[in-house]
Amino acid sequence: GSAAAPSLDLGLSWQTYQQVENALSDFEAWLADHLESVRRNPGDNLLSQLVTARDDDGKGLSETELRAIAGLVLATGFETTVNLLGNGIALLHEHPSQLRRLQADPGLWPNAVDEVLRIDPPVLLTGRMVARDTTFAGVDVKAGALVTTLLAGANRDPEVFTDPDTFDVARENAADHVSFSSGRHYCLGAALARMEGEVGLRAIFDAFPDLRVLPGASRRTTRILRGYAVLPARLSS
Repeated sequence: GSAAAPSLDLGLSWQTYQQVENALSDFEAWLADHLESVRRNPGDNLLSQLVTARDDDGKGLSETELRAIAGLVLATGFETTVNLLGNGIALLHEHPSQLRRLQADPGLWPNAVDEVLRIDPPVLLTGRMVARDTTFAGVDVKAGALVTTLLAGANRDPEVFTDPDTFDVARENAADHVSFSSGRHYCLGAALARMEGEVGLRAIFDAFPDLRVLPGASRRTTRILRGYAVLPARLSS
């Protein structure tokens, strides 16, 4: 997943492009074998359900469709969640008063996850194609043009969020972020991601309340996905 994540970005160097292509090829080869194994021995999991699913005419998903869905699940259901958890751990380490507030009032954990998503989203930006000629912020944009939408920038809009650069786990409108996009593009897994973030972050800080992030953390070099490549931590003092 980490090796293939830069495939979402534009302007890759030739070396990075080759590394991404090799990673995707390896994933395709592994997935072909795995799908065949699942067909022989289906289990109680999502991929097994997809492999065995049939419509009213008895037709199932094609090999291409199955591979596409598996890749989508990996990118959206794993990569982004890993980034959410890492970003949340780092933020709570950097803001111990906010962590103490959560420990005193665990009911704030769901809101805290939205605040993590707002202030340090796993997906920084996305792209859209303009459906019709329009004017936005005084700029004329023609139909068919590709535009970059900065989700992370919108999440710090001072017209929406008071003190937008402040990390506040009790922020009343934290859920107004656009880290899951909006409209017809709204993330289908938003509810699951929020639950995973709450369970994951709460569990690790419940188990290791003295967790400390150590020197040496480094961000991934990807532009669209934002997370940590390395996040060393000491679990107890």
